[in-house]
Amino acid sequence: MRYALIAAATIAFGNMVSPLAAQGQTAYPVKNIRVIVASPTGGPSDIVARLLGDKLTQALGRQVVIDNRVGASQIIGSLIVARADPDGYTLLQAAANMSINPVTVADMPFDTVKDFAAVSMTHITPYVFAVSGQSSVKSLSELIKFIKANPGKITYGATGTGSPHQLATLLMIQGAGGLPGMTEVQYKGSTPAHPDLIANRITFMIDPLAACAPHIRAGLLRALAVSTPQRNPSFPDVPAAAEVLPGYDFASWGGVFAPAGTPRAVVQKLNAEIGAALALPDIRKRFADMGLVAKHSTPEEFGKFLQSEIARWRALLKK
Repeated sequence: MRYALIAAATIAFGNMVSPLAAQGQTAYPVKNIRVIVASPTGGPSDIVARLLGDKLTQALGRQVVIDNRVGASQIIGSLIVARADPDGYTLLQAAANMSINPVTVADMPFDTVKDFAAVSMTHITPYVFAVSGQSSVKSLSELIKFIKANPGKITYGATGTGSPHQLATLLMIQGAGGLPGMTEVQYKGSTPAHPDLIANRITFMIDPLAACAPHIRAGLLRALAVSTPQRNPSFPDVPAAAEVLPGYDFASWGGVFAPAGTPRAVVQKLNAEIGAALALPDIRKRFADMGLVAKHSTPEEFGKFLQSEIARWRALLKK
């Protein structure tokens, strides 16, 4: 959906406007912008941040610098933004961990809802059930049979407790009516896991399609199924998991956050520029080639979506 750019002029808030807010209304940006990516290079969040960063650099006339800060299920990078000055110069390119961590991580160092200002969604991330190109497993139904036939011998990749990878696997186990014990192998991101997956040192991984796509096209990985209810247009020959596990539906997402208290005019300007970038044909093609779905939203829509996702995972993990 296309969103028109907001007008350069904004309504003054009278004598109650702080100097910071006034700066956000009239001059933003006056220096470079840092976007924290809380996941490794090469993953969907990193790729999206770099693609959008290039467009925002052109549109805003200031360099958008991508800074990968990895660790603790994306909490380390997120915490940097939560504690940053709310001036629009430190942003977070976040993923679904923002909605999962409040449910799975005790003693969170920030409040996911209160300590961030939602700016805009950027994309939906379908996942893919992937095995090594060397694996004898050729389909999702074969993978389920293989797991059941080899209790205690199966390993799968994930990126931490409560990660999307782990929850996607939990949904698979539930959909299959229970599977014998599998060993989870944890990595700091998709990219660090891929050498083991390609070499068949781990049995399978439910990983972002965007991260796996180059390896799938090269024949190094085999795609067994996509995690969304419908097949992905970029990989039309890969079945949907729901064709084997009725009702299976999983996707991650990405979006941009600023620290809570960031002036509304700054949030609105960033939202509009992100929307304009996401509407560009070359960006939409790059996203589609990776299996991502470009997704813009208003700040309010994104904030409500975040809260609904937290409620969704809380309900799932109570089962």
